[in-house]
Amino acid sequence: MSLLDDYAEYQSSSVHRNSDVAQGPSSSFSGNGTSGVGGLASDTDGFITTTLEAEDAPIFSLDTVQFQVPNKIISLSVSNDILVLVIEGAKVLRIKLQEAHNIVEADIPLSPSSLRACNAFLDPTGRHLLLSTPQGENFYYYEGWDSAKPLSKFKSMEITAVAWNSAAWSTANLPSSSTTRTILFGTHDGKIYETELRPGTGDNKAKRSDLPVKCVAELPARERVTGIAMEPFPARRKQHLVLIATGTRIYQVIGAAADLETRSNDRLAVFESMLREGLTAPNFQEIPGMPGPGALAVYHCESRLNGKSAAVATDFAWLTSMGVFFGKLTFGAQEAGDSVVENASLLPYPSASDVDGAVVEQPSSLALTEFHILLQYSDRVCALNMLSSKLAFEQSLSGHTGEQLQGLLVDESKRTCWLFSPANIYELVVTDEDRDVWEIYLQRRQFDSALQRCYNDAQRDVVLRAQAEYYFSTGDYVHSAECFAQTSVSFEEAVLRFIALKDNRVLKSYIVSKLRTLRRQDRTQIALLVTWLLEIYLSILGVVDAKIAALTTSATSNDSGVNDADLEQAPRKQPVGVLATANGRASSSPPEVTSEQEKLELQKELYSLVEEFKSYVDPSTAYQLAESHGRRDFWLHYASLRGDYERVVEYWMEKEDYIRAIEVLGHYGTPEAFYRYSPLLMSAEPEALVEILMRQPALTANKLIPALMRNEEGTVAGRPNQAIRYLRFCIQKQMCRDPVVYNYYLMLLIKESRDDDESELMSFLTTYGKDMLYDPDYALRMCKRYGRIQSCVHLYSLLKLYEDAVDLALKQGDIELAQIHAERPQDDDKLCKKLWLSIAQHVIKSSEPASVVMDLVRRSNRLGVEDILPFFPDFTCVDDFKDDICVALEDYEMQIQDLRGEMDEATRTAETMQRDMTSLKNRFAILNAEESCQICSQPLWVRQFYVFPCQHSFHSDCLTRRVVGACNRVQRRRIHELQSQNVEIAKMRRQLRLNPLLAGAGGRARATNGAATKESDEQLELQLRRTKQQLDALVAGECVLCGEAMIKSISEPFIDISDQTSAGAEEGSWAI
Repeated sequence: MSLLDDYAEYQSSSVHRNSDVAQGPSSSFSGNGTSGVGGLASDTDGFITTTLEAEDAPIFSLDTVQFQVPNKIISLSVSNDILVLVIEGAKVLRIKLQEAHNIVEADIPLSPSSLRACNAFLDPTGRHLLLSTPQGENFYYYEGWDSAKPLSKFKSMEITAVAWNSAAWSTANLPSSSTTRTILFGTHDGKIYETELRPGTGDNKAKRSDLPVKCVAELPARERVTGIAMEPFPARRKQHLVLIATGTRIYQVIGAAADLETRSNDRLAVFESMLREGLTAPNFQEIPGMPGPGALAVYHCESRLNGKSAAVATDFAWLTSMGVFFGKLTFGAQEAGDSVVENASLLPYPSASDVDGAVVEQPSSLALTEFHILLQYSDRVCALNMLSSKLAFEQSLSGHTGEQLQGLLVDESKRTCWLFSPANIYELVVTDEDRDVWEIYLQRRQFDSALQRCYNDAQRDVVLRAQAEYYFSTGDYVHSAECFAQTSVSFEEAVLRFIALKDNRVLKSYIVSKLRTLRRQDRTQIALLVTWLLEIYLSILGVVDAKIAALTTSATSNDSGVNDADLEQAPRKQPVGVLATANGRASSSPPEVTSEQEKLELQKELYSLVEEFKSYVDPSTAYQLAESHGRRDFWLHYASLRGDYERVVEYWMEKEDYIRAIEVLGHYGTPEAFYRYSPLLMSAEPEALVEILMRQPALTANKLIPALMRNEEGTVAGRPNQAIRYLRFCIQKQMCRDPVVYNYYLMLLIKESRDDDESELMSFLTTYGKDMLYDPDYALRMCKRYGRIQSCVHLYSLLKLYEDAVDLALKQGDIELAQIHAERPQDDDKLCKKLWLSIAQHVIKSSEPASVVMDLVRRSNRLGVEDILPFFPDFTCVDDFKDDICVALEDYEMQIQDLRGEMDEATRTAETMQRDMTSLKNRFAILNAEESCQICSQPLWVRQFYVFPCQHSFHSDCLTRRVVGACNRVQRRRIHELQSQNVEIAKMRRQLRLNPLLAGAGGRARATNGAATKESDEQLELQLRRTKQQLDALVAGECVLCGEAMIKSISEPFIDISDQTSAGAEEGSWAI
C-alpha cells in the first residue's frame, strides 16, 4: 500500500470517528427533547447522510397550554418569562412561567360588565403593564400592586401601539430599576405621545396615577397607528430610528434624541424635535389600496458592544393589504431623511392549504423569529421562510370548532411564541429552525453563510464540495483547491484534477490547504506533502527568475514592448507581465514589478512553510532539492533555520566572503566554531573578527592563541596589532587570569614595543607584576632577547635581584633608573646603602664633577662624605667638598652631645628607681584593733593577712580563694603550684632541722652536720622567699575590690543561686 493509499485510509477512518463524535452531543441541540444533531452514516458506496436524527420532529409545533382560564380572555401579553392575562370581570392575571402555580390577581377599576375589549402592553422587563380600552380609558399596573391605577392624564386616547426604550433593558435584572425610561406610544387618531412609566411612592394605595404625557408628533395622514418601534443605533447611542406603521404606510424617522440619562424627571419631549422634523418631510413606504392589518414586528439579535451584551434590531416585518413587507435593518452613518432598510421585499400571503381557489385571507397579527415570519389568522397559524419565501409551516385549530385566535405574541428575552383565543392559550414551539437554512444558502451559492449554519461535518462536506466545484467551473482554481482540500474527496482524485491543469500554483494551493487538515501525529503524510511543496515552490521560483531575467534582457536591448516569441522559450506558467490573481484576473502592474513582488511573496510563503514544518523535513532531502534547483538563498535560509550554522559559515568561507561568515558566527556561532574558523578569519579579516570576539564572553582566550598567532605573522606595518587588542580586552574587561594569556600578551607587547618607548610594556609589568599573573623569568628572557632594557631592570627588581637591576641600569648609563631601583629594598638599609655606593662609585669613575657626586650623596639620604671619600683618587682636591666635610663633622659632634645627654638622663633615672625601691621596703599601714577581713568579715588579726594601699585588708587564704575563683586557668594552675612548693619547702626545712637531733651526740660530727644543715636551710629559705614573692605577685598584685578583677565581675549575679542555703537567706535580706 502506498503512502497516499494509507492517507486515504486514514481519511476514511477519521470520517467514522467524526460520526461517533457527532452522535454523542445530539441532545444539546434538542428542543423539548424531540430533536438533535444526527450521526454521520458512511456506507461503502461513499454516501454520507446530511439529515438530523430526529427527522420527524417538526420545526414548529402548536401545543395547548394546560391552564384553566377562569373567564374569557380579552387580551394577553408576555415578556421576560412573565405572562399577563386580561380576562372578563375586569381582572388581571400575572403568571411567572417558571412558577406557574403562583398566580397574582389584580383588579381593573372598571365595571366588570363594561370591559369587553382591551389592549395590553407589557414592557421587556415584565414589570410595567399598560392597559387601554377602545373607549379611551387607560390604566397602569406595576408588579406587586393590588389593582391597576387609572391614568388621569391619558383621557380619551386609545393606545394602539407602544415603543419601549431599550435603555431600560440593560437594567432589567437590577431590582433598583423601576422605570421604563422614555417611551413612545401611538393612538387611534394618528398621534405619537411620549411618557415614562414609573411607580411613585404610595401609588399602590393611591386611586389613580398622574404620570406625565405629551404629544410629540402627529402623522400627516392621521391614520391609526398600528405599530411603533424605537431603536438606538448600536455605535451611536444618541442616534435613534423610530418606525411607525399604519394600515397603508410605514415611516422611518432618524435623528438624535435628547440625552435620556441626564434629563430631569419632569422634562419629557425627548423625541419631540426629532419626530416633528422627521414627519415634516417624511420618509415612508406606502402600499396602495385598502388599508391592511398594519401590524409591525422587529427582531433583535444579541451582540457585543464595547464589551457589553446588547440587543440590536436586525429585521422587521409589516402586514399590508397585499402581503408581508419585510427587510433588513442596517445601522451605520445614516442621518435624518436616510433609510436603514435594505433588501426589502413584499411577500404575498399564502392561501389556505385545504381550500382550493379560496380568497386569500389577511392575517391579523405577526411575529418574527430569526429566519421565519409567523402569521396569525383567525383559525390557523403559518410560518414563512424569509430566505426562501416559502411556506414552512401551517396548522389550523383542529378540534376547536368555532374558536378564533385573537393574538400572536413573542417573548424576545426567552424566544418563545404564544397565541390565545378567548378560551385557550397556545405555545408555538420552535425547534432548530435553522436546520435547513444551510441548504437555502447553498442553493443561493452563499457558501460562507451556508457553512456557518451547518450542523455536522457531513453538511459541511456537501457545502464545500459544491463550493469547490463552483470555483472550478468558473476558473478560480486556487479557491477551488482550497475548498477541495477540506472535503472528503480522495487525495488522488483531487491531485489528478489539478495536475491536469499544468499549473503548479493551483497544485500548491491544494497541498498547502490539505496540509492544514492533517494532525501533528501524521508525520509520514506531513513529511511527504511538505517535501512535495518544497519541490513545487522551488520550481515556481525558477520560473519567476527566468521571467525576470527575460524581462531584464528585453529592457537592456531597448525594446519598446515585450517580445513574446523570445519569452516563450523560458519556462513559465503565466503570460509575461501578467500576474495571475486568486480569481483568475490579471494585474496591470509593470511586468518587472509584478514579477519581483511575486518572487518575494513566494519566498515568504516558502520560508514560512519550512519554519512551521522544519521538524518534518528530511535535511538531506531539503539540501539536495535546493542544490538541484540552484537555490542557494533557500539553502542558506534552511540551514540557518535548522541551526546548522556551520554549513552557512563553511559556505561563506568557500565563497571567500569572510565578512558574512564572521557575521553568522557573531550571531549564532558556538565556541567550538570560533576555535575552528578563527585562524583563517584572523589572517583574512582580523579587525572584523576581533570585533565579534570581543562580544563573545563564553570564549576561552587561551584556545584562541593559535588564531592570534596567525595575525602576528601577517600584521601590516602601521596598523594596530589585533591580537594585542583582543588580549588587552580579555585582561582588562573580562578579567582573565590565565597565565598563558598573560605570557603571550607580554610577548606581543615586547615585540611591538620600541627601544625609545616601552610605556605600554612597563604599564603592564607594573600593574600585573604584584600578583605574579605572568612568568617574570620568561618575561626577563624575552626582554633580554629584544633589548628592552627598562623592562629588564624592572623585572630584576621584581625578582629582588636589585644589584643586577642597578648594574644593568648603570651599564646603559641610566643613572636616574639606577637611583629609582636602589630605593626598592626598603627593608634592607645595608643593601640600599650598598646600591647607592655602587651608583656613587660609577659616577666617580665616570669623572663627574665633585658637585654632581655630592648632589647624589644628598639625594640618597643614606651616604655620607666619609662613605665616598675612599673612591676618590688620591690626587683629588678636598677643597671641592670641604664644606660638606665640615657639615658632616658638625653633625657628628651634635650626635655625640646627644648621646652624652641621654647617658646622663639614664643615670638619673636609675638613681631615682633605686631610691623608690628602698622606700618601698619601709612602707607601712596603720590598722585598728577591730579591723576585719573584707571577704569573710572575721577579725583580721587571727590569721595571716594582706593590707593594700586602698586600706582594704584580707586574710591571705580568703584573698587566695577569691583570686583563684576569678583568674583564668593558667593563673589558677600556677597559684596551686606555688602553694604546693611552699608546703614542700616548709616540710623540707622542718625535716632538715630534726635530722641533727635524731643523729645522736657526736661532737665533731655534729658540728660538721650543723654547718651543712645551716647552709641547706639558708638555701631553702631563699627558695621559699622567691616562691612567696611570686605567689604574692599573683594573689596580691592588686586589690580584688577596686582593681581589674572587680571590673570584670560586673556581669556576675549578686546572689549565688547554686548555694541554696545562702541564696535563700540572702534573698530574704533583700525583701521589701
